Amino acid sequence: MKNANTENDERTPDERPNRPSDSPPAAFFEDRELLLRLAQSRQDERLHHDLPAERKMLRYVREGRYEELTEFLTDWNRREDFGILSRSSMLRHQKNLTICGITLYTRAAIEGGLNAEIAFTLSDLLIQRLEELRTLEEVNELSTAALREFARRVRDAREHSVSGTFEACRQYIFNHLYEELPLARVGRAIGLNPAYLSRLCKQETGLSLSAYIRREKVEEAKRLLELQEYGLSEICALLGFNDQSHFTQVFKTWAGVTPGTYRKRIPKKN
Repeated sequence: MKNANTENDERTPDERPNRPSDSPPAAFFEDRELLLRLAQSRQDERLHHDLPAERKMLRYVREGRYEELTEFLTDWNRREDFGILSRSSMLRHQKNLTICGITLYTRAAIEGGLNAEIAFTLSDLLIQRLEELRTLEEVNELSTAALREFARRVRDAREHSVSGTFEACRQYIFNHLYEELPLARVGRAIGLNPAYLSRLCKQETGLSLSAYIRREKVEEAKRLLELQEYGLSEICALLGFNDQSHFTQVFKTWAGVTPGTYRKRIPKKN
């Protein structure tokens, strides 16, 4: 039996609202276009990355094997048989390839032990800088530099490696240095008893957890001083010290000099 609404609908098919079709949606790319592109690329010998070579390169990043990566890149950079990611501009094509590469390097570096926040922030900065470049030579130089930078940072991180349990604690502290970090909060975040975590910290670093947090805050204070963008009172407040006197005392304990003296030793920016 016909539906009453359909039977009484006197509009032409073109005037009626669209209804879902029973036929499957068309593929984004037809097989014909895919097959044609595959044929052309093989005829022109313009293939995509050699997957085993790419895996080797990413393994070098993941394992922080900086010297071997540098040697590998000597041959890799001579290659020209990469897929085309932009038909309109070779510069855009090379930038797209580099962005793909940076994304892969970022994941490999994190898997290798680099702090995820550092890796993702470095990735953001590299891509932002990439988009400002205007020549193929500059893009190629940044692409190689990015790969080496991730490998170097993984190598450095591995030189200061700790157990997997404490690594989670260390990354949490790094990511929350600008907040209050009582031991109970750190313990809850990691899912471990604060007393046990402090003993573990002592085993791994030679410091109690409280002392380790103070040292890391001082290291961050040094980095902020070197940026020359923050005053002493700002740094004191940002890192959660009770007052500037307390900040000076803690800083001198770990750095050997006061924050003011440390800042005077930093070369002035041009």
